[in-house]
Amino acid sequence: MCDYLGFPGYYNPFTGEAQVNTTIPEFLIPFVTLHEMGHQLGYAKEDEANFSGYLAATNSGDTLFQYSAYLDLFIYANHEVFYFDSTASKLAAKQLIPGVKADLLAWRRFNAQYTSIFEPAISWLYGKYLQENQQPGGMHSYNEVIATLMAYYKKYGKI
Repeated sequence: MCDYLGFPGYYNPFTGEAQVNTTIPEFLIPFVTLHEMGHQLGYAKEDEANFSGYLAATNSGDTLFQYSAYLDLFIYANHEVFYFDSTASKLAAKQLIPGVKADLLAWRRFNAQYTSIFEPAISWLYGKYLQENQQPGGMHSYNEVIATLMAYYKKYGKI
């Protein structure tokens, strides 16, 4: 069912449980897991949970966790670039190595396989829920991790 709602993971604020949809492509599972664990640690906002997941993944010694975080953040960043300059976004995607392109294609195919007529309404409702919970960007709140990542880079000189 979670596949058809379009959510790779979910944090239940009433029980404190984090659920991860394990049917998503396995290269996404580590970052989604860390994102949901970020919520469990008290990072309520989506961009904060993304950033805590990024820090945990990139500071681990596990290359799968690192790859998962960098890929997820590439998706967020390239989405932001696309909004302002679709040509630059397409060029960045075109320059990726074949394995990364294959993973992005697998993610698109997975999403296409589970497209539901309910997903736009669910996304809209969830966006409203986020806005009511101090995340004025709604669904765009997830992408706001890019601003935090840029500030982190300015301060520490690395990502």
